[in-house]
Amino acid sequence: MLRKMIVKQETVIFLILSLLLIAPMGLYAESHEEQQSAPWYQFEVLVFRRIAPGAGSTEGWALDPGVPEQQESVQLTRGTLTEDGKPIAYRALPAEEKSLTEAWGAMRRSRDYRPLYHIAWRQPVAHPDQAVPIYINLASKRKSAFEEPLPILEGNIKFGIKRYLHLETDILLRVEEDQTTNEAEYDPGPQNYRMQEKRRMRSGKLHYLDHPVLGILAIANRYEIPAPPEEPEPEPIETTPAPATESQQSEPAVPNTQ
Repeated sequence: MLRKMIVKQETVIFLILSLLLIAPMGLYAESHEEQQSAPWYQFEVLVFRRIAPGAGSTEGWALDPGVPEQQESVQLTRGTLTEDGKPIAYRALPAEEKSLTEAWGAMRRSRDYRPLYHIAWRQPVAHPDQAVPIYINLASKRKSAFEEPLPILEGNIKFGIKRYLHLETDILLRVEEDQTTNEAEYDPGPQNYRMQEKRRMRSGKLHYLDHPVLGILAIANRYEIPAPPEEPEPEPIETTPAPATESQQSEPAVPNTQ
């Protein structure tokens, strides 16, 4: 009886260990399959600042709101958009691929808004927990002989998908204007504004993220990867029968005696 109990316990332990070993492999296979079948989207983001009189003056702003992390983020690159007929993820799209160009121009002419950053790209979209943040950076035009000036705008924009598209932003704006015309007399340094927002999105609709000082326009459209071009069928090779030899022409036919 005791021997049977020991054998039964060993069987149960073996099954538990087998499940523990198989489970990670199953999770990896599922994750790999999701990555391979992840849908592609084309994203476009326009970041702007409110410059109307009194913008943000009614809020209390932290002197040091922190800086968005960028260890896990990727930066968009420029270059060809496809390779071997397949799209390349995280490539900045040219101006003709953008749809918010008119909005950018209208903000440049406005007294209440100032456009800061406008970018579009394509990528496969994963679950929000596995989504890759896109790092954006707008360099300062200030020049200093002592140290490299900090970016005017920097931060992360992240798109993920579950039932809906999910947008998450963490952006920091540094305002460099002085409070006096005499910079040598008084320079208060930049005021920092941090925007951390989450939004559920629908494909094909323009979304607006509001903030007392900052604003974001974002749009996402499903991108269908073009099918590879079909290879043309080979044309049949026309053949002409070889001319009969002299022996074949003079040889008499053998009569059928059956």
